[in-house]
Amino acid sequence: MNADFRHWLDDTCANPNLEETERTRLLVDWEKAPAARFCHPREEHLLPLHVCYGVANRACSAFFNLEIIGKKASTYLW
Repeated sequence: MNADFRHWLDDTCANPNLEETERTRLLVDWEKAPAARFCHPREEHLLPLHVCYGVANRACSAFFNLEIIGKKASTYLW
């Protein structure tokens, strides 16, 4: 389930074909993403991403998939 959410988040944050209104809507409604609450039962670790996007108001310029303590994770660069 982690992979489903990670793929959704990667696409939402990085897809250059998304209009910013759509990207904003997706991020506001992040709980509707696949396995969202499974991956983020509490949102405080996800909200900084929303702040970064809010400041940039555009797709991220790069993202990286990595592994932290045996768990897959993603990081985004704006």
